[in-house]
Amino acid sequence: MKFIIKFIYFVALTWSYFTLTTGAKLLSEDPQFLTICKRSDPAFGKCFAQNLETAFHEWKSGVPGLKSIRSLDPLNFKRVTIRQGNQAGPISINMELLNAALTGIGGTIIEDVGSNGKNMDIKLKITVPSFKLTGDYTLKGNILSLALNSQGKTLMTFEKAVLLLHMQMKLRERDGYEFAEVDKFHLDWIDNGDIHFQFDNLFNGDKSLEDGAHALLNANSRTIFDVLQPALTQTNQILVKDIVTKIFAYVPSKYLLE
Repeated sequence: MKFIIKFIYFVALTWSYFTLTTGAKLLSEDPQFLTICKRSDPAFGKCFAQNLETAFHEWKSGVPGLKSIRSLDPLNFKRVTIRQGNQAGPISINMELLNAALTGIGGTIIEDVGSNGKNMDIKLKITVPSFKLTGDYTLKGNILSLALNSQGKTLMTFEKAVLLLHMQMKLRERDGYEFAEVDKFHLDWIDNGDIHFQFDNLFNGDKSLEDGAHALLNANSRTIFDVLQPALTQTNQILVKDIVTKIFAYVPSKYLLE
């Protein structure tokens, strides 16, 4: 099913790992799992992407000494609000998630797609094979033929999410150390293999109506993703930029770059 739809969206995030104290100012010990990447090397991008992927796996429970990032998998946050769609259109969503968590993103795969070490222009493809989003939801709106107004627990499973990251970095000196600073940042969630929706209490516990609604939602998950894609992209851009900025401001570039 194809639609021509005008939409607006608003995304607000309040992440549970945001704190006033960031702990130590910098990582004082060399992470042995990181490789020094030579900026003039044609294989710089591959080396840099591998470093990010390895760091993500090694630090999924948190970066030692960096209190502003408590955990990457699971990634917990207090509140997410997504408003997208035209009330006159086939899909209009006003949803809030509380006490939410992303699990499974520790298996993230990062590949180079044209980075240039000389000018620190980084282009990466990020693939998350499978992850789950859980939380307490409040949902109003309409999706296809469904008029929704409910609240309860939700489980959304995403398969093979593919994102493209393009960031421009600069090297800055601070406290006698050099750090890679994020100057420009753009993230696109370009594709998703499948989404499975599960919303408890959709129709005040009416099992037959819930089953029919879930069958319709899951059969049209691709259409729903296409409409939600801008909001999903915006949400993830805010999240990933914050994580990347904090890590690079904490890890001296001498652990990463020649």
